[in-house]
Amino acid sequence: MKTALPKLEPGYHQRYIIPMMRIGKNGNKLKVFKIRTMYPFSEYLQEYVVGMNGYNTKGKPNNDFRLTPLGRFIRKYWIDELPQVYNLLRGELALVGVRPLSEARFKELPIDIRERRIHYKPGCIPPYVALLMPDSKGNIEAERIYLSEKEKYPHWTDIKYFFKAIFNVLSGKILSS
Repeated sequence: MKTALPKLEPGYHQRYIIPMMRIGKNGNKLKVFKIRTMYPFSEYLQEYVVGMNGYNTKGKPNNDFRLTPLGRFIRKYWIDELPQVYNLLRGELALVGVRPLSEARFKELPIDIRERRIHYKPGCIPPYVALLMPDSKGNIEAERIYLSEKEKYPHWTDIKYFFKAIFNVLSGKILSS
């Protein structure tokens, strides 16, 4: 059975800042903006790449051939995340919160995490950065810890995680992919 590619706007794959569909609050789809770091149409190969290679120690697809050489540099220094400030200013993302995930990655999460995380806006700074748990399993456990704290102390948790994340990034304890 063949599946058709979704209809894209003209010139979509020549853009440098692209909208990526993510799962947001209440399970609604959300366009999160990023700087393109992969070759055109790479998003359609996500499940294939993960199925073939699994995830690396940072929770990203292992041996990901979809990244461009410039894309590797952009990701290394977190530059690809800068356009998310637009989503933040529009109120679609929180500064701190669970990572906005693709539908494919969202479906890989345990059901308890899926049910809990959709009660909150996704964030620009994910819990794994504050808790130093960047691998695939660590990401899930970091979200569990974060969500448990957020349910009890909503505002204090975000402040605490923000400062811990900033410290971890500036001190070099955690690096981008």
